[in-house]
Order: sequence, then C-alpha cells, then structure tokens
Amino acid sequence: MKLTKLTQALISIGVIGLLSACGGGGGSGSASTTPATPATGTVNMALTDGPSDTVNHVWVTVKSISFHTSADQVWSATDATWQNFPLATPITLDLASLNNGAMNTVFAGLNLQPGSYKQIRFFFAGANDNLSSSAIAIKDNETTPTPLQWNDQVEYTDSTGTTIMEAPLVIAYPTQGMQLKGTFNVVAGGTLNLVTDFDLDKIIVPYEHGGKQSFTMRPNLTYFDLSSAGAISGSVASVCPAHTASATCAYNLIVHAEAVTTADPTRHTAIRSTSVDPTTGNFMLFPVPLKDSSGNALSYDLVIRGRQMETMIVTGIKPTGTNQSGAAVVQTAALAPVINTSEYGANLATPLSPLTGGYAIFQQTLPTPDSTLPYEVRWSNTDPFTGKFDKPFPLENAPVHVAPYNNGSALAFTTTVPGEGIGGYSVVVNETMYYSLSSIAAINAPLGATTTIANLSTFTAALPTLNTSISGLVSGSVTGTAAITSKTSTSYPNATLVISSLGTIVTSVPISNGTFTINNLPAGVPGAYYYAYVDLGTTATDGSSIFPVNGMIDLRTSTSASGFNVSVAAP
Repeated sequence: MKLTKLTQALISIGVIGLLSACGGGGGSGSASTTPATPATGTVNMALTDGPSDTVNHVWVTVKSISFHTSADQVWSATDATWQNFPLATPITLDLASLNNGAMNTVFAGLNLQPGSYKQIRFFFAGANDNLSSSAIAIKDNETTPTPLQWNDQVEYTDSTGTTIMEAPLVIAYPTQGMQLKGTFNVVAGGTLNLVTDFDLDKIIVPYEHGGKQSFTMRPNLTYFDLSSAGAISGSVASVCPAHTASATCAYNLIVHAEAVTTADPTRHTAIRSTSVDPTTGNFMLFPVPLKDSSGNALSYDLVIRGRQMETMIVTGIKPTGTNQSGAAVVQTAALAPVINTSEYGANLATPLSPLTGGYAIFQQTLPTPDSTLPYEVRWSNTDPFTGKFDKPFPLENAPVHVAPYNNGSALAFTTTVPGEGIGGYSVVVNETMYYSLSSIAAINAPLGATTTIANLSTFTAALPTLNTSISGLVSGSVTGTAAITSKTSTSYPNATLVISSLGTIVTSVPISNGTFTINNLPAGVPGAYYYAYVDLGTTATDGSSIFPVNGMIDLRTSTSASGFNVSVAAP
C-alpha cells in the first residue's frame, strides 16, 4: 500500500524510526506474551493522538496487534509468519484524550523474534462483535451519561454547538486490521518503546447513509523517535468553554507544526498537530522531531486556526528539550486572536472522482517575502458514500496574522491578506491510496454577507491521477453479481457495496440484484488487494445493516477481478 503524503513527509525528514523512550498517559494492556528470553527482544507500544475539531471523543476497543517483517504480507489468522499479540481482554480507550502530549501504553512487554520489521496491524472490535465489557464500563458525556452503545463510538457536538450527540464508528472490514508501515529493528535482549500517532483531524470520516449519522476512519498512522524529539508549548486567550456558543470567543482551535519536506517541496505539510484546551487555553506539541535524516536542526511554522478567529502563523520556531518540560514556548503571555465570526461553508460542486473515498486540503499562501509556498489550514475527508463532504465545511472569511518567533518574548503580528485573497483558499484533493495530489483549484467566499456556515461556496476539484512514479501501478476493475434477499420481502434502496483496504473505505457503489462493475481501483502493485462489505443503509445502529463479503479482491498481478459475487440474506 502506498504511504500517505504525511507519512512520506515524515520519512523524508527522518522522523519515523526507533523509539528509545515513551511517556505517560494512562494504563497499559496485558497482551498474551511469552517470558522474555535472550533470544527475543521486548517491544512496548503506546498510542498518542492528534486533534479533531469535529468530534469530542473517539472511543475504540482494541483487541490485538500483529507484526511482520514484510511490508506487503497479506494478513491471515492462520499465517504463522505473523507474530500476534492479542490482549487478554479488549481495552476501550478514548483516542481524543491522547492529545497535548498524552500517551497510553496499550501493549506492554511484547516479546518479538529479532529482525527488521516492516508492518504492524492494529485490530479493533467491529460492528458485528458483541459489545465488550470494557465499552460497557465507560459512560458518555451526555446530560444523562450512559454506557457506550458501540465498541467503537464517536461523541460530537451538533451544528448548534451546544447539543452532544453519539454515533457509531464503523471500522471498515475490521478483521484485516489497520496497517502501519515503517522499519524498526528488534535486537535480542533489547527493548524498544514505540509510540503510534492517530491524527484524528485527518483520519475521522463523518458520513450519512440510510438517514443516520455515522463515522469511519481513514488510517493515517505514523510513529516517532522520542530520543530525538522536542516540544513546543503555548496558550491562547479568548477561547470558548467546551460546548458553548458565543460570538465573543473562538472555539475548536487546532495548532499545526508545519515544514516544507523533501517528499513534497511544493507546500508546507503539517508534521504534528494538537488542539487548544478549551478550559485552560493551553497547547502542547509533543513529540516534534528535532532533526532531519541528515542531522540538520528542524524549524517549523505554527499555524493556529479555529472557528470565529482569524488564523495566526508563527514562523521559524525550533522545538527544544527531550520532553514536555523543556518545550520551546511560543510566547510567555497568551496569544490574543482576533475574534471574527465571518465564515462560510464549502463543498465540492461534484463528487470526488474517480473514487469516492478521499480528502481535500485547504491552503493559504503568504505574500513574498514571508513564503510563496501554501500552508495547510484545514483538511476534510469526503463522505465515501457520496464523494462530497457530509456537511458544508467551515472556512474563515478573514485575513491572517503573521509573526516571526521571538524566543518566547512578545510576538509582533502583521495583518496579511493571503495570496488567495481574504476568504480565499487553494484546494488540492486526493484519493485514499496510490493516487497523487490533484492540481490546485480555487475557492472564494460567496458574495454578500458571509457570517455563517449556511452561506455555501462550492469548488470544482481537479481530478487526482494514479501516481506514475510507482512501478507497475495501473488502473483495475472488479465485476460481479449481487443478490440481496430478505425474510420479510423488505427492499433496500440504499444498499451499497463498500470497497475497503486496511481499515479505509476506498470507494462505494450502490447495488441491487444484478451485475455491478467498479473501475479505477489501483492495480499491479503488492498492496492492490481489497475487501468488501454491504451496508444496507437502514436506520439500524446495532451493526445489523452491515454484511462482510467473504473473499479478497486481488488486483496485485491483474488489472481485473471477475466473479466477485455478493450474497446477502437480510433479516
């Protein structure tokens, strides 16, 4: 499977690698392990997270982890070449709480055979699994807290900004796990402490299907070397308390540490992100890589953005220390954002093509001499059932404020009109895997009053194309026949065949009884294999509308797969 742009960027500056330390954040799991021997090495795996401004909590129920020395090995529970470590009992944890430097060592004391490992799979409980005792033991944060309803659950605030809602988090074909690619070496008698980063801002995918709100994930997993990582901290004033709506404060603040990388020298890429605590106004970016693969000190530009505020950019800050206590401070006093409620809603004019499961990056460029390369300001995944955003996506209609870093002293901000104009953004889109970022499209604030997200502006995205630099990569297709039956003669007009790869929805197509064809699937490379399930699109939220399809769609050495027949016997 092709590494995502973010992962490529991390590799290019040398931040994916071995970890020699791991910090705090909750308890650890108890995996089924064998006693350590001189012939094995020990691995501890912690999880951390980037922020999300669309959800409050993301609970997942973790079951096991597996390791392999081949980056392209297909998972099978009967394949003895995988080293598997199931937890004694599943653990349910809130990924959204692992923010601002918090970590949780979920897997402790894993004893692996010495070698160079290239692939990790995380396995979560799925929609068709029984509700675990660990999920039942956790209560949500609604007015009247109740135990979790699903093994994997999202809590979010509705469009009014005040009402707390719950929805299922659908893990696409969970029996195949979520994949993390990289390279780390296990030495006999040695210990590695690894930390994997789940960046919720990029991996949480909201969608609506069959009249209900749901979420899925687009895994974008990376890991860091804490022995060569520092921290950046700061605080922001005028932040709204959680779940409140006021025109006098900012909310849903996200901080990105961005750099231009050799993997993508055309723009600033967000390397690490965190949220601003709505209670304290504080933020902590940790871990942040100190050096690139050549040993050169790294410098970052911070992009601080949120709802009801004008974006702030602090240039030229270098992380310091080897832990959070030694963080480089952005400014001793809290940053004071300019409160501005003018915003508008954005969406694609037409569905993302050629596949529906992808994302869009909204960028802004500073005029010379600050920088001629765009910054990532916002990021939105498409609804994989429609190819558009599930709801209009909020964009600030305002100038930006730029200041050079001043070693913790007061910053001198300059109000700047982005190269795209006030309220303007350059947009690039991409598919989930094996495609390249599209060329730039433009979006601008609609004419007239633009104070609410209800003022909609659409953009026509350029088409992503297959990454021609990958040897053997071609476009492939799958054909088959669908047969959906029901004991009650119920019809399912929303029935959809969902194509997934390693926990990610690649695309989806409506189906009924009869033949179907899906084109433009990446083929001809080792990672070009897929699994599918049918979502009947009913209002049921207990998993009863999801039916996994047996068998693998194998396009690794072929451009077509025929006879992929789908049979669903619905209740």
